Amino acid sequence: MAIYALADLHLCLSCPEKSMEYVWSAWDNYVQRIKENWEAVVTAEDTVLIPGDISWATYVDKAEEDFRFISELPGRKLLSRGNHDYWWTTMKKMEEFFEQKGFKDLGFVRTNVAEADGCLISGTRGWMIETRDAISGSDNKKIYDRERLRIQMCIDKLNEADPEHAKKHILMIHYPPITSNMGFTEFAHQMAQGGIDICVYGHLHGKSHKKAFEGDFEGTKFICTSADFVGFKPVKIL
Repeated sequence: MAIYALADLHLCLSCPEKSMEYVWSAWDNYVQRIKENWEAVVTAEDTVLIPGDISWATYVDKAEEDFRFISELPGRKLLSRGNHDYWWTTMKKMEEFFEQKGFKDLGFVRTNVAEADGCLISGTRGWMIETRDAISGSDNKKIYDRERLRIQMCIDKLNEADPEHAKKHILMIHYPPITSNMGFTEFAHQMAQGGIDICVYGHLHGKSHKKAFEGDFEGTKFICTSADFVGFKPVKIL
């Protein structure tokens, strides 16, 4: 068994007019590439973390084709929210919808704790915090404060579930909590202080790839898993 991660699938089977192929040439035939690459490395016993921007659909029922595509791929999949997941609603409604459609190998991570291959996993959306100035506006500051609290909720629940830290603690977050310029690292510092071992994130595309930070920061390993950043192939985390 292994744990993989792949963010930013940006599936559009239910709304083809929103295909990423119309935005960047690097995304040509990306849905098929995701399928082929996924099936080449992931087995039925593995778990794949998908930290946000999963489907372009606006409502959960309109994303059925996209979820079916994911469900038919090998492995168990854990989904967390991205900034373009407009279909995201309450956990109850999403879980009921998945149960009705028979998507038994799909699960949600939203400040709760899931377990896979002896590791504990939690997650939230996060917020773009490349610089301190980026959160200076009232609206951005409000979202930032909310996500800081949610990150702490994830940390607290992971530590409650495993007070001896006998297992790896993994945090899924969509926005990068740290970028290559190291301009503002409060989220990353919060994770490190909270005992997060591995943080997987996405969101960065095209020219923004240069902002990706990968490696160790204060004891937490950060891994960028944006689909185009990793060649549309799930990255093995553990």
